[in-house]
Amino acid sequence: MSALDDLSRRLFHGRNPGPLLGPWIACTIIAGGIYIFERKMPAFHEVVKPLYFIVVVILVIATGRWLRERQGIRRGGDRRHGDRRGGKGDKR
Repeated sequence: MSALDDLSRRLFHGRNPGPLLGPWIACTIIAGGIYIFERKMPAFHEVVKPLYFIVVVILVIATGRWLRERQGIRRGGDRRHGDRRGGKGDKR
């Protein structure tokens, strides 16, 4: 089991893949449903094109938020540390 944990740690750089996998699985299911609908009713081909675009936008946003999650924690920590030192306007 430790080899699997090591692979997971290297693959995701220590991040939890849960928040990433949820939207990807949901969007894959939705895209599959759209595709089946389009195959059964070809007249709606032009109507479903924007739906595919919306699914891709949701995936890009969800993936971007997952990638930025750790960076936000680091930046927030730096700001708090800077506030403790006493920045501009400190009346000590």
